[in-house]
Amino acid sequence: MRLSPFTRFALLLPTVMLIGATLFAVVSYNETRKVMISEFQAALREEITALETIYHLQGHKALASVISARAQANRDFSSNEAVAVYLLTDKRGTKLAGNLSRWPAGVSVQDESSVQFIEPRSGDTVVAVVFLLYEDQRLLVGRRAVFEHVGDHLWQNYALLVALVVLVSIAGGWFFTRSLRRRLGQISATAERIRHGHMHERIPQPRNRDEIDRLIAQLNRMLEQLETLVNHARSTSAAIAHDLRHPISRLRNELELLAAETADGATSERIAGLTNDIDTILRTFQAILRLGRLEAGAYQLQIETSDVVDIVADAVALYEPMAEAQQRRILFSAEPVLLAVDRALLFQAVANLLDNAITYGAGDIEVTTGPQRIAIRDHGPGIADTDLQQVLQPFVRLDESRSRPGSGLGLSLVKAIVEAHGGSVQLENADPGLRVMLLFAPQT
Repeated sequence: MRLSPFTRFALLLPTVMLIGATLFAVVSYNETRKVMISEFQAALREEITALETIYHLQGHKALASVISARAQANRDFSSNEAVAVYLLTDKRGTKLAGNLSRWPAGVSVQDESSVQFIEPRSGDTVVAVVFLLYEDQRLLVGRRAVFEHVGDHLWQNYALLVALVVLVSIAGGWFFTRSLRRRLGQISATAERIRHGHMHERIPQPRNRDEIDRLIAQLNRMLEQLETLVNHARSTSAAIAHDLRHPISRLRNELELLAAETADGATSERIAGLTNDIDTILRTFQAILRLGRLEAGAYQLQIETSDVVDIVADAVALYEPMAEAQQRRILFSAEPVLLAVDRALLFQAVANLLDNAITYGAGDIEVTTGPQRIAIRDHGPGIADTDLQQVLQPFVRLDESRSRPGSGLGLSLVKAIVEAHGGSVQLENADPGLRVMLLFAPQT
């Protein structure tokens, strides 16, 4: 499943922060450890020097006494464990003084060497320095590595930090992406309403004054200009159709009078042909006016709950003779469908589709009704997939249909009628033929 950009951001943010926190914790731990070891070793060398001075000035017994006293004094009272580690042995490794029972295994006897070993009883790490005295006596002075405990605390704090970062990042990413989704959802919803003809809609614009707010302002200005252009185009086309319809109607009436007055058969046929052409022009103007009113929302729908089957059956009955004249059939399969529709407009939409199927299709025509759906299919050549959406636009006619009568407004008028009812038109190739589906929203 492909993740959305918002989900990827919500996952990437804590990941990046965790990587950064981990690098910081590792570097901090290593640097702290190095510094503490260096300080330990420096302090131990100073103490060895002091003990060596006591040995040279006061002798072996004084050194053993001082070591015993220091071993007893340097204890952690909370755990009763020695913080400082001392061991004085002879050349065979026999203990002479100190708080270690024997020379640690694996620790080399090398003068002024820095060593680390695990104290057997407590399991703690000890950082120590070895010093060889006269008569091959060995002196080991060390400190329990409290930096190991510091490291434990550091990693515990790191675990808490990781949990905090994850929680804060998830919460912050969720709130951030939720805000973006909500604002982008407003843009998408407004665009959808505008696509369905509500050109007056505008995107809600908060006053955050951020980049998205500026984008919304630009989109709203663009929508205002677009609405102005669309309204101008609609009013212009409607005005032209309205103004020309009346003189053309008068011209048609004059031609009918002229046909009644003439006795010449050839002239009468020519006048009849002209009258048919004028009827085509008048139907085109009527379609333009109706399409303009529907798209502008100026047409008052006469909504009533109706059985769509009855409306479709009336249209099928009207066009059955035309299909039979071409030795074709209209096959009607119906399921009862109750919808709140304008009966006259829905009848017009179905009639337009049947007229197209008879004019441009071939074979039998299948008409079906179902839940919130009317489908009409022919068995003709169909339409190329690249042209399926194009033919829904006004005045679009494909090359193969230009030799036949028509204005290119039939499907666009169907689309406007269905969208005025809150539905949509879907075209698809049925192989063979074209299937047109009128889809309506569920009734509430």
